[in-house]
Amino acid sequence: MSKQQDAQWGPDQSRESYRIPVWGEGHFDVNNDGHMSVTIKDKTEIDLYQVCQQLHTTGSSFPVLIRFPQLLDTRVAQLATAFDLAASRHAYSQPHHVVYPIKVNQQRTVVEHLLNTPDHAVGLEVGSKPELLAALALLPQDERLLICNGYKDRAYIRLALHAQAMGIKVIIVLEKLAELDLIIEESEALGLTPDLGVRIRLNSIAAGQWQNSGGPNAKFGLETSALLQLIDQLQAKQCLHWLRLLHFHMGSQISVLADYEQGLREAMQVYAELHAHGCSLDYLDIGGGMAIDYAAQADGSYFSRSYSYQQYADLVISCVAQYCQQYELAQPQIITEHGRALVAHHAVLVTNVMAAEAVPEELQEENSGGLSWPAAIAQQADQLQAAAIDKGIIHSEAVNAFRQLMNTAFLEQKINLRQRADAEQLIRRVQHQCANAEGETTVEASKYFCNFSLFQSLPDIWGLGQIFPIVPLHKLEQEPKIAARLHDLTCDSDGQIQAYVAVDGVSDHLKLHPLPKSEDYLLGFFLVGAYQEVLGDIHNLFGDTHTVNVSCSETGGYVIDEYESGDCVQELLASVHIDAGQVTHRCQQRLQQQQCSEIRIKEILLELDQALMSYSYLDSQGRIAHPIK
Repeated sequence: MSKQQDAQWGPDQSRESYRIPVWGEGHFDVNNDGHMSVTIKDKTEIDLYQVCQQLHTTGSSFPVLIRFPQLLDTRVAQLATAFDLAASRHAYSQPHHVVYPIKVNQQRTVVEHLLNTPDHAVGLEVGSKPELLAALALLPQDERLLICNGYKDRAYIRLALHAQAMGIKVIIVLEKLAELDLIIEESEALGLTPDLGVRIRLNSIAAGQWQNSGGPNAKFGLETSALLQLIDQLQAKQCLHWLRLLHFHMGSQISVLADYEQGLREAMQVYAELHAHGCSLDYLDIGGGMAIDYAAQADGSYFSRSYSYQQYADLVISCVAQYCQQYELAQPQIITEHGRALVAHHAVLVTNVMAAEAVPEELQEENSGGLSWPAAIAQQADQLQAAAIDKGIIHSEAVNAFRQLMNTAFLEQKINLRQRADAEQLIRRVQHQCANAEGETTVEASKYFCNFSLFQSLPDIWGLGQIFPIVPLHKLEQEPKIAARLHDLTCDSDGQIQAYVAVDGVSDHLKLHPLPKSEDYLLGFFLVGAYQEVLGDIHNLFGDTHTVNVSCSETGGYVIDEYESGDCVQELLASVHIDAGQVTHRCQQRLQQQQCSEIRIKEILLELDQALMSYSYLDSQGRIAHPIK
């Protein structure tokens, strides 16, 4: 399709069609070449398609996860600035601490970059012993916070206390009442005075996919009676002063700010009551939950968001300030534990479309082989077509009746394979015609088969029905006219995407371009930096993808570094306890049993070795796809 043919279409139309200004939040755009771009530090624009071309020419294959670490700086700065402005508006004197929960993405390059964010001392939140050890490896030696959440055994508590002995500012948050005795015992044994927090269960619930992480039935935290027991036990041990932090968490992806306001007010009432019981709390940890507008609707739906950073910060600061003034309490230092809001934007999964299965409009006409149907089938076919043309609607009973008639004829050898194929194509055309009739919302779409595993790289789509923005990285100066649905490589019917961001709301299809013959058609899956990489599942033994970091240079260009090879087949086999040497040995034995020549055996074993060391995904050029070196 030429640019002349697309005279009414250009980057502006693509920008709106894919809702990029909404979900992109100023980070992503379409440039004048019709390529997707990312803007770093509000000034440097990097062409995503050019980055992918460069990767491909240097030997990388798709899929690849591209990280833009400097976007993390921007996200942290936006959150911190919003709280600073809110504090100045409401005369709030205590600091706000940005704390990153590393469960959201524990990759070293992500955590390390957040900790090195200029002008902002980002702390860490951990929820397990392994995460605590990771934090000890990465945290700088300064005063930033380390929040220890999650269920704890004696070893976890001792590690946290050892971190305190190292000079790290550790706060151990009680999730269960039984943890207190262990903390007291180990603190006395080590001669340390711990800083403690307590997580409470609220009655307030934020509606959404993750609402069960908050509310009275939440997995973590103390209910009111247990909270009072905790206070009594601390008083009895004369260590009530250990308790310095109150923590609550409403859930993830809180799309409506009013839900959060209700929970915050409930928590502040508890905060005031605890002060009345003699607790000298000086930290308020309000957890995470800030939403990302995945669906680009800004309407408060589960995968959208109806508020800004600034509106959120103003709500938090004004509410806390109001309660402190009302009860004549000192203002606490505020801690936020946002993960999704900080890291989702910084990573883009890029893959190529391997093949497409066309919709009926693009298929051959009936009787394409010049063969005629028996009279009964031909008459029924004519009636089926006439009903579709006249009424634009067809009942499933009529389709099923024709399908049964055709199948019976095939079994009775009254029609051959070619005639059967013609009948099947007729059914598809009729269904497609009726599905596209006025008033219908379901569109029959082409199948685009993509070189990735949904279960490995986008598990939230499968598990939660999550929506992610998906955009071609190129050809955006041309109108995308093909209605498509994306399917992955796995042998699983769930390996398909059924909901897409569209100009008029969430759609059951994505508008794409015809597949080019001489180049890869590249798709970008955006906002995948939170949870997806760490929740992946090796379905069909498709493993981790290649990853690279892309950063803007001081000269205005960009630098590609920190290549990390995706899993090779040998590594994936080892993860399910299959030894690569066993594969080679068994195959060699079988070849010898077949009395193959030594030359032939060597050739096959060499290819086996190459396959074992190769990337688990496909290569569009027909090559054995090796990991990045």
